[in-house]
Amino acid sequence: MDPFMAIRSGIFLVGGLVSIIFRKQLDNIKNSLFTRLNIYKVGKDEKKAYVNIGILLMIISIVLFVIAVAS
Repeated sequence: MDPFMAIRSGIFLVGGLVSIIFRKQLDNIKNSLFTRLNIYKVGKDEKKAYVNIGILLMIISIVLFVIAVAS
């Protein structure tokens, strides 16, 4: 078992879970940061995108864990 790949897998898993569980807070942080920096006007709710990103990160985590166990 490759410990570095297992650590990477854990990092992606935590990122995916945080992205899914705290999607409302992440969207609020993003919107407030963009309004402070005057990047664009806030008007669109993108909470669904955080769920998709979270699922993608969890899939990457599973693949990395399988690679870690196989080697």
